Amino acid sequence: MFYASCMYGMPVDEYEINGVVTDKSLTPIKDIRIINERDTFYTDPWGRYVINSWYNGNLVRLQVDDIDGVTNGGLFKSQEVLVQFTEADIVQKAKGNKRGNKFVKTQNIKLIKENINIPMYGAPVAPFEPIFVP
Repeated sequence: MFYASCMYGMPVDEYEINGVVTDKSLTPIKDIRIINERDTFYTDPWGRYVINSWYNGNLVRLQVDDIDGVTNGGLFKSQEVLVQFTEADIVQKAKGNKRGNKFVKTQNIKLIKENINIPMYGAPVAPFEPIFVP
């Protein structure tokens, strides 16, 4: 990305992370929020996502959250995913610099459902705990 190099006076690496977010049975999950250090992304109706950004380093942290409750077939636990880039992920090598490379990596993400109680009216509730009044 041109603006980052100009702003900070040094080349930075560009990266693309793509993949599919699924449940444990490999069913794609739409509308899952994925946050990296700078931006927010969402999965499409087939659970796919693509992140294009820049970074100075080889490790990118993604925060993955189900933000629509039970709409997508259940409430899924939030998850932190660490994506590490290696020399094998370089698709375009920088000329004469250690930085300025273009990396591409596929990172599929499998989410686990939360265990919640859902009454027949559809709103999640906490498990029943009796209250004793003396």
